[in-house]
Amino acid sequence: MKATVEDLLARINILDIVSQHVKLRRAGKNFVGLCPFHKEKAPSFTVNLEKQIYYCFGCHEGGNAINFLMKYENLTFQEALENLGSQYGVEVARRSGTKRTSALDALSKLADYYHQALKRSGTAQEYLARRGIDTHIINEFMIGFSDRTRCDMKSFLKDSGLSQDILLSTGVIRMKDGGVYDIFRGRIIIPILDVNGHVIGFGGRTIDKNGLPKYINSPESSVFSKRSALFGIDKTRKCIAEMNQVFIVEGYFDFLSLYKHGFKNIVATLGTAVTEGQLARLRNYTDNITLMLDGDEAGIKSALRLVSLFSDMDINGSMVALPSGHDPDSLVRDEGTESVTKIIGEKKAILDYFFDYAKNKYGVNTLEGKMAFIKSVMPHVEAIRDTIKKRLYIKRLSDLTGLEEQHLWEGMKGKEGDDALKAETPTNIIGRRVVGVLLNNPDLLRSCSSQWGLVDYIRDQDTKTILSRIVDCFEKRKELALQSFVQTLETDALKDLVLRSSLDTAEYDDLEAERVVIDYFRYLEKNSIKEESQRITEKLSEAEKKGDNEEIMKLLERKREVLGLMKSNPMERGGHA
Repeated sequence: MKATVEDLLARINILDIVSQHVKLRRAGKNFVGLCPFHKEKAPSFTVNLEKQIYYCFGCHEGGNAINFLMKYENLTFQEALENLGSQYGVEVARRSGTKRTSALDALSKLADYYHQALKRSGTAQEYLARRGIDTHIINEFMIGFSDRTRCDMKSFLKDSGLSQDILLSTGVIRMKDGGVYDIFRGRIIIPILDVNGHVIGFGGRTIDKNGLPKYINSPESSVFSKRSALFGIDKTRKCIAEMNQVFIVEGYFDFLSLYKHGFKNIVATLGTAVTEGQLARLRNYTDNITLMLDGDEAGIKSALRLVSLFSDMDINGSMVALPSGHDPDSLVRDEGTESVTKIIGEKKAILDYFFDYAKNKYGVNTLEGKMAFIKSVMPHVEAIRDTIKKRLYIKRLSDLTGLEEQHLWEGMKGKEGDDALKAETPTNIIGRRVVGVLLNNPDLLRSCSSQWGLVDYIRDQDTKTILSRIVDCFEKRKELALQSFVQTLETDALKDLVLRSSLDTAEYDDLEAERVVIDYFRYLEKNSIKEESQRITEKLSEAEKKGDNEEIMKLLERKREVLGLMKSNPMERGGHA
């Protein structure tokens, strides 16, 4: 029997799911960490184990484990269900033909096909042997080979039963002269996997000495983006989190050689400069990120581009400058692990490297040299958001040039500004607390059931909608499970209200929770009575103009009753237990 969404949610521990991707620490009843969905320095991303929900107080993303996987992995609802079902051994109803699932299945079969093809190619195996890639690494990373002939791809499509349209959608095959051809033909194939171990694309390295381009990657597709993907992260993310440090290299073989020699807290980019998306992925495991680049001007400038981004994301960005003529692959193979370990131990903050480089390039012993040095490094100092760190670099710049710190500060472009906070009335704030209290303490719904007619007097439409939904859900099911309730909400605004309110009031004790509800409904009832009193006053004015004495007497009697109600305790009168 296939499991329902509720069955699956009942089996899932959201902490297990989120902690695969976000570094969390306990904070009271909750777990907190840096949000994977936006840049931030202070952790505002919260996971509540009791309610099985997550919520970010910064960007307002939130939901249950299904919502998290949908957002983080860019999955459809069905794909997220299947992913969670496979992790927890729960069979869920599967709709055939979902585009992403079909593409991932096809790429997985193609990776196995390439891997088997490598075993039939002596030339490809000899190339890998020359590069120091042994059988263990070949098998662990499913390294393969694509033959040059078109017949092989036709045979694969026929034997696998795959539609060529699926692979055409991923860009790994193309149509030409009425037939299909493999864009990687004649190349070593390196499968690229996501954090869950799904093949999402390939990297291809030519084995021809003069072949160009040396490397090609899968084109952008619904399952692959080289700007966010990181080679090897499926194998190394646990080690990265444990060691609280990651090294970024530029190439597949740099990664494979270091990995083979025992360096397991590494990832590789896919022929692109390091991107914000890649850093956001890595920051989920550590905020200590080191680039392994050439120590020449091009390498330093490439790293400098990230100074502002590292600052914005509160990342401790460092750099390892490799010896001239070496990349990580050649260094570890020619000089051994000791040499790599020594160089890693000499890592510096990126801006420190640039200070040293610019000082040697321009000199600080002449007026012209000092001016060139200041002009070169100042924009990167300005980009630092951390005030203390910026002051330290200004002091260092002052010490090196002899220019007083005050003059350096005066020369900087101050860019400060605070986001305007959306003003909320106290009534709306309290109303949202009531939403949270009732979600966290459903039993209170029974004790204040006689007051539900007052919901109509709530002016904030979202609060009114949620409270009405809560009542309706409780009356139908006689229970209220937050992670299932949030799944029924159509808009992000309603989900945001529910999740934020629930977490904001999670620490309330029973007395405090009850008092919030009592006070709120007392306010609503008094407000309703005031509105009725105002209506009676308006009717009295009309009756006096008409000279209708009988109506005037009735209205005066009703007004005395209303004024008496205003002086009494509404909750006591309403039957609160």
